[in-house]
Amino acid sequence: MLEINETKDLKQWNDFLLKNQGSFLQSFEWGEFQKSLGKKIWRWQIREGDKVLAAVGVIKETFPVMGRSLFYIPFGPVFKKEATPREEIISLIVKAIARLAEEEKAILLKIEPLDNLSDNLLADITIGDHAYPLIKNPQRLQPQKTLILDLRRKENEIFENFKYRVRYNIRLSRKKGVVVKTGNHYSDEFYRLMVQTAERDGFRCFPEEYYRKLFQIQSDVFKVDLAAAYYQGTMIAANILVFFNEQALCLHGASDSRYRALKAPNLLQWEEIKLAQRHNCQYYDFWGIDEEKWPGLTYFKKTFGGQVLTYPSSVDIVLNPFWHRCYQIVKKLKAHLK
Repeated sequence: MLEINETKDLKQWNDFLLKNQGSFLQSFEWGEFQKSLGKKIWRWQIREGDKVLAAVGVIKETFPVMGRSLFYIPFGPVFKKEATPREEIISLIVKAIARLAEEEKAILLKIEPLDNLSDNLLADITIGDHAYPLIKNPQRLQPQKTLILDLRRKENEIFENFKYRVRYNIRLSRKKGVVVKTGNHYSDEFYRLMVQTAERDGFRCFPEEYYRKLFQIQSDVFKVDLAAAYYQGTMIAANILVFFNEQALCLHGASDSRYRALKAPNLLQWEEIKLAQRHNCQYYDFWGIDEEKWPGLTYFKKTFGGQVLTYPSSVDIVLNPFWHRCYQIVKKLKAHLK
């Protein structure tokens, strides 16, 4: 018989993720990061006797309007490699969420899985005499596509697989005096660059406290580094890297357009890739591509090679139909006003 239990055991939690290809977004540390931002989180293990079959970290996200919330499962649940009763596990998770829904004023449960869920999992879920409608949603909070570079090769082989222009720009950047430094401490200069990049490229960055707190959750298995390119002592480009489960991810990036001719982002990515190899990572994730939304950034990332990875659609399980309809109306109004 399956049971669902909350856990606070960091080592046990991460050990399960490390053995079963879990994402950093389900790590114990990421949950602590979300808590530091004022969010509620739940960590549940689904067990059969003493055997852990799945783990799921759930985050409560609050809507800025309506006073309502949603439950969010990023890149989860994490299932044991061996065959497991996934339909039963999902049903158990939804049942646990449903018990919290009224108290937490939750409209829906959004699941963004790493792997495709079976057709049986994509049917409405019935618990007792209550049916919870399920909607496949193409809009994810995390990137729908990303670019993965295989690091299980020699350094020169990876370099030679870059586009010619990238290799040229890396050498040019070095020749012009750009220097890359890395470390596991936050710098206020990064936020200056981030604000400038957001204004230039038309997106909203997080408050500075978000980036600062990200550096405060590090552990033996979850590392955060700032890789920064300097020219004559000035930071002109920088990326925040996360290392977890033999994977490096370039999570946030910024650059100063006034120094575009120095090609610092090319050199910066190359130094980050080499750093990832020194961390014994097998893969480097450029974290998000989209030919329509970010054509220039997507082209830049693709010049380094790598394989495109497309994640499954988000799955929305409606917990409160009335408030969900209100939420959909508000979304349409916002889109119309843009």
